[in-house]
Amino acid sequence: MEKTFQNSPDPEMASSIIIRPLHRLDLPALEWDGEYLHFRNVFADVYKKVEKGTVKAWVAVTQNGDMIGQVFLQLSSERRELADGWNRGYLYSLRVKSAWQNLGVGSKLIDVVETDLLKMGYSRLTLNVARNNQGAIRLYSRIGFQIVAEEPGVWSYPDDKGVWRTVTEPSWRMEKKLL
Repeated sequence: MEKTFQNSPDPEMASSIIIRPLHRLDLPALEWDGEYLHFRNVFADVYKKVEKGTVKAWVAVTQNGDMIGQVFLQLSSERRELADGWNRGYLYSLRVKSAWQNLGVGSKLIDVVETDLLKMGYSRLTLNVARNNQGAIRLYSRIGFQIVAEEPGVWSYPDDKGVWRTVTEPSWRMEKKLL
């Protein structure tokens, strides 16, 4: 699924943003010029799961190909309250470059996720959001998500050098019933 919409933080830039599935060649761009280099192995693992069909991933790019956003969708998880493989999907790693925030890019990425889930027969979408991320909480609440539980927000990943890192980010689990 590819969607185009009008929005640009700078009139000099291309006026159309394209939201399309993640491609293998996009992996380096997910690092956002080194800002997220430490997630290189995470991104490679996400792409492997995309190939297996257990995860879906989309990116938002400008007409000239600059990546400005991303979102991943887990279809099934050991934690069934997040994603159960048939009714509930788990949205994660929604990120929009700061210059493009508050322009509708994040909402459009979520819209693509919801549309895809509905086509597959899913009826719920969950996500976890850091308790201190008030901007994201406002966005999610505005588009119909409700806080349903507290999450400890502890997770680990191998960084770009293969060293395991642990993140502690107390979160809210939010859920939306899809129409």
